[in-house]
Amino acid sequence: MGVLFYATPHRAPMAGEEEIFRALNAGSHPALDVLALLLDFTALLYVLLLYAVVLWFRGRRTLAFDLAVALLAVLVLTEALKFAIGRPRPADVYQDVRLLALPFLPDRFDPAFPSGHTSRAFVFAVLVGLHERRWLPWLLPYAALVGWARIYEGAHYPTDILGGAALGIAMGLLFWKFDTWPPYGAFRTRLVGRWLSPGPAALSGSRSSPPPTPR
Repeated sequence: MGVLFYATPHRAPMAGEEEIFRALNAGSHPALDVLALLLDFTALLYVLLLYAVVLWFRGRRTLAFDLAVALLAVLVLTEALKFAIGRPRPADVYQDVRLLALPFLPDRFDPAFPSGHTSRAFVFAVLVGLHERRWLPWLLPYAALVGWARIYEGAHYPTDILGGAALGIAMGLLFWKFDTWPPYGAFRTRLVGRWLSPGPAALSGSRSSPPPTPR
């Protein structure tokens, strides 16, 4: 797979990708810079985990647990793919890449494919959006904008974003299906069952039933 995405030094990973990258990375505007950095920050792992904490204390504890596990799972899978594929960052391949990054969180020391920010944003958008359907039309564009921000910042190629989006969507759908899969429900109950009350089924948007009382 590494040969597919990055065959030789200073060679564009896919035909035509450099043109798309440069179109999205070119230029700079203060408002767009701020927007990109804000989107970058919101897709950090611990920021998204804070949303799971909010869900937990609002009584959506099954969804909070699933979101936290899904975020950690997509993180592990994304990092495994990154180092298995070993794709260099755009600045290591292209000349004159405009770089923009959060000053206290440099994040370009690992390989590029797939985009971790994008995979986390999409697993969050899909899993929460499928439980809270009124938010889905807002969450999916948010996740797409996170992907745009990572190209605008010079951190990723367009196909990194597509790979991260595909991974995040797949993991979000998987954990949404897990919500009603009895073996997973039993595992979740054994692990944190005594803390899952009040059940999220009492609140709008979740398909889950209250877990049985652990013995």
